[in-house]
Amino acid sequence: MKQLFLFTFCAFFISSATYKIIAQNSDVYFELNVTALINDKPVGNYSVLIYEDGIIKDSIYSKKTKPVQISLESNKVYSIAISRENLPLKIAIVNTHFPKNLGDLEQDPFELQIEISPEIQKLKKEYEDYPAAILSVNKKKRLLMASEDYFQRTHI
Repeated sequence: MKQLFLFTFCAFFISSATYKIIAQNSDVYFELNVTALINDKPVGNYSVLIYEDGIIKDSIYSKKTKPVQISLESNKVYSIAISRENLPLKIAIVNTHFPKNLGDLEQDPFELQIEISPEIQKLKKEYEDYPAAILSVNKKKRLLMASEDYFQRTHI
């Protein structure tokens, strides 16, 4: 009787563990390379803060001019804040929701480059407090893209 119980328990445990592994592997992650720019040139010594639903999930400090690589889970909305000492904070909104019937997505990392210099003000004056960019999944191209409509409305 003990052997039957032990066998049943082990079979249940193995099947549930297998299900969890398959479910985790089916999750989609979006790769982003985040770069801070001053006068359209990459700079170092900046911070990248990642928020999910208003709660900080991670913070990364970069001394180098190389992009900071981040991975974002699918079906969530993130705020990516870029800051540098004595410069205004810049924010990008990243919506990783996508329909399940969309199929496979292009997996190239998205290059998120944000101008942080106050001398080069790319946002229109009335949109100074708005995010610098909004990213979401483009259903036709099946990849993460910045909203061109938002960019045209808010930038010079």
